[in-house]
Amino acid sequence: MRVVPAIDIQQGEVVRAVAGERLAYLPLKSKLAKSACPEDIGRALIKKCGLSLIYLADLDAIAGKDPDWDMYRRLIDNGHLLWIDAGLETSEHCQQMLQFAKEYPQVQGVIAGMESVADRATLTQFQELIDPELLIFSLDLKDGRPLAKDPGWKMQIALEIAIDVVQQGVGRMIVIDLSNVGMHDGPGTRKICTQLHAKFSDLALYAGGGVRGIADLDAMASWGCAAALISSALHDGWIKPTEIKDFQQKNSADP
Repeated sequence: MRVVPAIDIQQGEVVRAVAGERLAYLPLKSKLAKSACPEDIGRALIKKCGLSLIYLADLDAIAGKDPDWDMYRRLIDNGHLLWIDAGLETSEHCQQMLQFAKEYPQVQGVIAGMESVADRATLTQFQELIDPELLIFSLDLKDGRPLAKDPGWKMQIALEIAIDVVQQGVGRMIVIDLSNVGMHDGPGTRKICTQLHAKFSDLALYAGGGVRGIADLDAMASWGCAAALISSALHDGWIKPTEIKDFQQKNSADP
């Protein structure tokens, strides 16, 4: 299982994500870097932790603004590979991201987040446009319930939605409960991850939210996860850079 650091960027700075309450996010104070500048955080993740692939949540784009293409380029120039969540809502947004990914093969994941996608039909359009090796569907939850715009998804349970999209061809999926993010209370998606792995052993399953230490990473690997998203535990020093490097060496895998 691979460790993928998540960085949430708002108004040009990396912010500390707490329980999905984005209006209350503040600039990140990290034990790894002296500033909340995305490039400084990125360099520290590479140099100190050996982590070049990052999950980038562009919170301004998720809120409806234009993606910060220049910032993406700077991180790529720093040596990063990116999974980008820029709040894809429509096919037009999708086409713009695909053009960027064509120019920069360092983009290794285009996130279609359930909280952003306009509806199920739009996700189908995304699947027609985006190579399945590039598309990552994010099953966004809040306290275990679907966080979605689509009225149909709001009426379903999370497992039903996940099964539906996998059966429709999604091969990479993030399962994340925003209520656990930044809370240091442990990941809260064990049940659904184990259920999905049991039913779809070929699904590239990624999980995040609430990671406290190496024991949580070991647990997530046992659930069948190919990657774990992590943020606060690294920046708060709950997991040391040397521990991350050791874990990666012992659990190296291609997500």
